[in-house]
This record gives sequence, C-alpha cells and structure tokens, in this order.
Amino acid sequence: MGHMKKKKAFSASTMYVRLTGYKLDDEDHRARKGYVPVLVGQEEMVMERVLIPTKLIDHPYIVSLLELSAKEFGYHQQGLLQIPYDANCLKKMVHIITRDKQYS
Repeated sequence: MGHMKKKKAFSASTMYVRLTGYKLDDEDHRARKGYVPVLVGQEEMVMERVLIPTKLIDHPYIVSLLELSAKEFGYHQQGLLQIPYDANCLKKMVHIITRDKQYS
C-alpha cells in the first residue's frame, strides 16, 4: 500500500492580504458553509472578495466566468480563485440567478 501525502489545510493567499490592504481576521479566512470565495475585479489591485453559492457553480453564467478565469490566469492559481470581471455585475447576476426556482 502506497503512502498518501497529507494535504495542507486551506489558508487565504498572501496576495489576498496584499490586495485588500488590511489584516484579515481568522473569520475572514473562511467562507460560510455553502459558498465559494472568489476574488473579482478587472484590475489586480482593486479586487473584491465575493461569495458565490455552491449551488450556482454549474449555472452557465458562472461556468463562463470560470472559463474566463482559466483563460486569463490558468488552472493552477494559488489561493483564492480570481475572476477578471466587474464585481458589482457578478453580485447582481448572482442575486438574479438565486431568484430562479431551479437555483434557489
């Protein structure tokens, strides 16, 4: 039987700390249950942490943003996933999508 490597616990990336310009508490390092934290913004220094409900991950809108992220940053991002998109538009779309009975 082969030896399995022990996985490291998740922690917020140092880039996230640097981007926000303030020190994070332990509470800020974790997402609420049922949500995926992502960094969203069109400029690296002006990115906002947004929580996306996990039930929306397979929605075509979210999938297209994940594909955009992969094209821009690759599949091997460290820390929080970055999405090069307007944070306010993403939050509005998440709100609209969650009102859809299929995703509520």
